[in-house]
Amino acid sequence: MFSVKADFKDLIKQLDDVQKRQIPFATSLAINRTAQKVKEAQQHEMRDVFDRPTQFTINSLFIKPSTKQTLTAKVGLKDYALKGTAAAKYLQAEISGGERRLKRYEAALRSAGVLPEGYFTAPGDAASIDAYGNMAKSQIVQIISYFRANRESGSSSNSTDKTRAKLAKSTKSRYGISYFVGAPAGGKLPLGIWMKVNTNFGASNPRPVLIFIKSTNYEPIYDFKYVAENTVKKYIDDEFSKAMKEAVVTAK
Repeated sequence: MFSVKADFKDLIKQLDDVQKRQIPFATSLAINRTAQKVKEAQQHEMRDVFDRPTQFTINSLFIKPSTKQTLTAKVGLKDYALKGTAAAKYLQAEISGGERRLKRYEAALRSAGVLPEGYFTAPGDAASIDAYGNMAKSQIVQIISYFRANRESGSSSNSTDKTRAKLAKSTKSRYGISYFVGAPAGGKLPLGIWMKVNTNFGASNPRPVLIFIKSTNYEPIYDFKYVAENTVKKYIDDEFSKAMKEAVVTAK
């Protein structure tokens, strides 16, 4: 989160009594307009440094506006989300560096005993990718459900086993699909989740859906603070001057 504050001491010295009475209003207005420019600059930076950022990411920026009493606006990343992971969490490694957090589906795979400790995932050749370069949610749900079935017991397991068998069976309208965890025999193929496509003529060679990769530290690529500071320096004085003129015209 970045706070936009202002120091207009030099400008205030040049004001008359009428203008000075409008300082709180003009200052707050200038801060809020500058905060909006900071938000827009951050969204522009996201599009520059990230590959096809989702609208969820672009819209994760928020402004807590200034009032005449606080004279401070805040521009930040939302730290909550109704679904999925909050932007403030999954962008932390991109802003500050360090180890990235587990994505929600990775946590689900780990709790199901599929993803080993110390590993993350990367999409493989058989992953269904959406327009933003992310793995399709439908395939993620399918995989999580598929492997949870192996670790459940009772009627739930029996029911899901039938679903898995149905998924694996080829029909006239679609090929069958089955998944397994590990590395195919022969060659130096990576550990991960692999998929076989089943046809009426037999199963295809396995293709990787998710590849398991060791935890790594990320170099920061999104300098949130730098973008904010430069935007404030560029616009704050002009916004104050414009706000002061408006305040004097509308003064009662």
